[in-house]
Amino acid sequence: MRKTILLQALISVCLHAIGQNDSLFNQASTLARDYAYEESNPLFKQLLNQKLTPLQEGQAHYYLMRGLWSNNQFDQSLAHGDSAIDHFMVLNEHDWTGQTFYTLCMNNLIAGSYDVALIQSQKALDEFTLAQDTAMMIRAKGRRGIVFHDIGEYDEGIRTLEEAHELFKDYSGKNKDILAMIYGITAINYDDRGDSDIAVEYYKKILAFQDELSTHREVIRTYNNMGNSLMKLGNLAEARKYFLLNLKANEEDEFAYGIATVKTNLGTVAYKQGDYKTAEKYLNEAETISYQIRDAEKILDILQQQHFYHERIGEPATSLEYLKKYHHLKDSLYDLDKQRQIALLEKKYETAKKEQQIEVQAAEIAEKSAENQRNVAIIIGLIIGMTLAVGILLLNRNRLLKKQRLLTQEAQIQLKEAQIEAAITSQEKERFRFAKDLHDGFGQMISILNLNLKSLEDDGKDKHEVFETSSRVLEEMYQELKGICFNLMPQTLIKHGITAALNEFAARINAADKLYVETDFFGLETRLTEVQEISLYRISQEWVNNVMKYSDATKVTIQITRDEEEMTLMIEDDGAGFDLNELKSGKGNGWKNMNSRANLINGELEVDTTPGIIGNVLIVNAETEVSTSNIKSKPSVS
Repeated sequence: MRKTILLQALISVCLHAIGQNDSLFNQASTLARDYAYEESNPLFKQLLNQKLTPLQEGQAHYYLMRGLWSNNQFDQSLAHGDSAIDHFMVLNEHDWTGQTFYTLCMNNLIAGSYDVALIQSQKALDEFTLAQDTAMMIRAKGRRGIVFHDIGEYDEGIRTLEEAHELFKDYSGKNKDILAMIYGITAINYDDRGDSDIAVEYYKKILAFQDELSTHREVIRTYNNMGNSLMKLGNLAEARKYFLLNLKANEEDEFAYGIATVKTNLGTVAYKQGDYKTAEKYLNEAETISYQIRDAEKILDILQQQHFYHERIGEPATSLEYLKKYHHLKDSLYDLDKQRQIALLEKKYETAKKEQQIEVQAAEIAEKSAENQRNVAIIIGLIIGMTLAVGILLLNRNRLLKKQRLLTQEAQIQLKEAQIEAAITSQEKERFRFAKDLHDGFGQMISILNLNLKSLEDDGKDKHEVFETSSRVLEEMYQELKGICFNLMPQTLIKHGITAALNEFAARINAADKLYVETDFFGLETRLTEVQEISLYRISQEWVNNVMKYSDATKVTIQITRDEEEMTLMIEDDGAGFDLNELKSGKGNGWKNMNSRANLINGELEVDTTPGIIGNVLIVNAETEVSTSNIKSKPSVS
């Protein structure tokens, strides 16, 4: 009788502990959904050290990702986002996986990781499609449209929003908030493409059903965007009307950021209209608020407009002072942004390593706890026999599985650390080269152009000759910038795919008449996935550049073939063979970068070369994975 009571008491304690965890988890989730992250973050961190269901553990990581980002703890936020993805994908929780990718997309976009944001926007769309969640499919396309806008691919952004609108037409919910989102993102793409008149028509559509929206924030945002588009069109009086509507709404909400933005715009309209007294009032008030809220973006905006205003009213000294402040702050923010992006990569994997150590310690504690439980189980096992014996066997099995998982995770962490180290080093070299190209090329051209323009002060100077010379310098600057942009990320690769990008890459090399590059493609009638295209392009670029630097080759052939099961990249050259071990053990990161790219697409990289024998071959084999976008590639031209 006493033994039965003891067993019931143990069961009761366990159930009570589980019930307490569920109650605490529900409390933390409610706080997080209400954006009360200061209260929810500590609760979720506490819960992760206790017993949770796999789904609850994934949700805890998800809410911590959101909460830590809002507190500017970006590295920890991204690490928790990756953990949430791992949990949800194992559970086949497509909706939660999509929500996590959806949030990570915007976070990485804000951090300046445009390639990552673009990939994550597509993954979010894929997961919502599997979950058959039409509303979130539309929102994912909207977020993808924002990414295309921020990277300057306005046509692609407009096309994506057209797809979202087609989905909305068949959507049973007919939520006007979603329609306003579609129109708003479409409008900003048109506006920055140079079609402000089309953008205005979309803003009018939103305002036509503003009373049907669940929140007035979209309307307030539309007032400001409408004013900006009208100002670009030169309709200053109409722009001022919408800016005043925006100002009134933001002042009612006591939204300082919005007030600083619209007062800057109102000051700009005023000095363009010649109302310098009103312009000075609005610009000074906007400057005061911007410094109070310590928002760098707003401070940059107001410094630039103050420069234009004082230049307009004939105060060059004050105008120059504001211009100096503007460039000083902009340069400082650029340096901080570079440091923060590098720190995000470094800290992300430092955090993962620390969490791994914590898991090992937790496993050791769990093992000791299990040993104590076994001692108790032995005593109870004298009475209840086989029941607890089975429990002990299951406990041993779980412990062994934990150890195996920890060893596997540790190996994966070490691999990721090596890949990240190579990526960071390569990124710094690329930035150094990019800065040097801008300084050496653009710096000299800008100096020449400045001298040409100053020569106009000489009355005897032939203005037509100055114009012709300046025009040639601008054309050279354009070609220089075009080459730099191609090296960073060819627009051809994003718009038209791997075949067109490699053809363009080959044409650029062939134009130098030092090395002839030939391309050959088979089975690429449809696009590869974004990750595959970027990885294969970067591998090809790295290998051909190495051939140009270190080999005496005269011809290179780049070939990509794909069938239903496998795709293969093969690059052949007629240069002298070399010792492959020297390449693998060299100080450079080229070999590591190519391997990292191959690992991203689950591919294998091989090199066939022999010292003293002519001819080298690089081969990358990977499983075929068709792009969900189904965008047709243009035919390849060798």
